Amino acid sequence: MPAPSPPSDRIGSVAGYILAHPWEVFIERWNWKTAVLSGVFRGIAFVLPMARLMGNEALRSLCIELGFRIAIGGFWGSLLQSFRNAEPAWLARLSVAVALPTLVHLIEYAAFRAGHVTHIRTGMIVSVAISISSLLVNLRFMRDGLLITGGDGESLATDLKRIPAALAAMLRGPSGKRLT
Repeated sequence: MPAPSPPSDRIGSVAGYILAHPWEVFIERWNWKTAVLSGVFRGIAFVLPMARLMGNEALRSLCIELGFRIAIGGFWGSLLQSFRNAEPAWLARLSVAVALPTLVHLIEYAAFRAGHVTHIRTGMIVSVAISISSLLVNLRFMRDGLLITGGDGESLATDLKRIPAALAAMLRGPSGKRLT
């Protein structure tokens, strides 16, 4: 079933729709594709700089990060999917790159503190850098029809096959052809 859309694709209308329908946006349309990919990529990216930690500390840090990122990845994906057609596009990108990471990294920091994780600074630096770039890439993917869940989406396998072409289009810059 296609996901309902806000009455307009103006960024204010999209934001208003999200605020008025949070259960629908974040729970009913939780984006499992972005949750899975976030867990895989964040797990790899997080464990590499944290590899110097030993034993239970490294495992605890990784488990907190994976659990947090799978949950948040699905929520972010749902939010990005809602903003994918928002106009003006530059304001949607700015909102995604600044507002979302700020809020989520405050929550992530609290989760690390509650889990008594050491070396939080290293993990947070890596996490913030990855968040900004991955949110912008995922928003572009969704504007190109990738990683969409619900009736408007393709299978994850189809999306994964299209990702190299989408990345190539991003590298060509703004003059590159849209994939859709």
